[in-house]
Amino acid sequence: MIQLSYLDYIAVEKRSFLHRLSPKLKIIGMLVVLFVIVTMRSLPGLFLLYVILLTLYFAGKVPAKILSLTLYPLIFAVLFIFLSGFQIFFILLILLKVLCGSTGVVLLLATTPYPSIFSVLGRVLPSSFVIALFLTYRSIFILLTVLENTQHALYLRGGVQWKHPWRSLINISNAFGHLIIQGIDASEKMYESMVLRGFKGKIHYRGE
Repeated sequence: MIQLSYLDYIAVEKRSFLHRLSPKLKIIGMLVVLFVIVTMRSLPGLFLLYVILLTLYFAGKVPAKILSLTLYPLIFAVLFIFLSGFQIFFILLILLKVLCGSTGVVLLLATTPYPSIFSVLGRVLPSSFVIALFLTYRSIFILLTVLENTQHALYLRGGVQWKHPWRSLINISNAFGHLIIQGIDASEKMYESMVLRGFKGKIHYRGE
């Protein structure tokens, strides 16, 4: 499992042209990517965007194992597959949109220290919104750890067995409930630790 500390480390210690670019330019570039993702409905166009993002990813000397983080959002994209009535065009469209968005976000986080990102956002967005983004960013990695532990627990209890669908359904239901409860508990502990360290509803950046 990719740790948050490792992602922070490569954002600071790696040296490439993407790491040297201004955080403002990279955030603007990410906004352009998101705009294209939202507005474009062309599969070739989205595929080309994904190839460009992958090219930048490897040109930026980001470790290949970080690329696995871009695949996790596909879990939620599966829900849209059922809503689409299994239409191939819609399925490919959603998958490409999700991959482009997640790859762009991971590329930004892996080449830009997060204090620089939130410092830029804090100048143009309301403080409460920036704090919500910051807590969401930290919580994602907490939830990934909880997900890994839940997967291990599910495996030890028999996992998913197609020969026993009812038992598998019970295991998945229990795992899903466990994931939600543990995620909430971990998020509360994170907030409590921040309060104990002096958090009072405002994040202070270098230079303030």
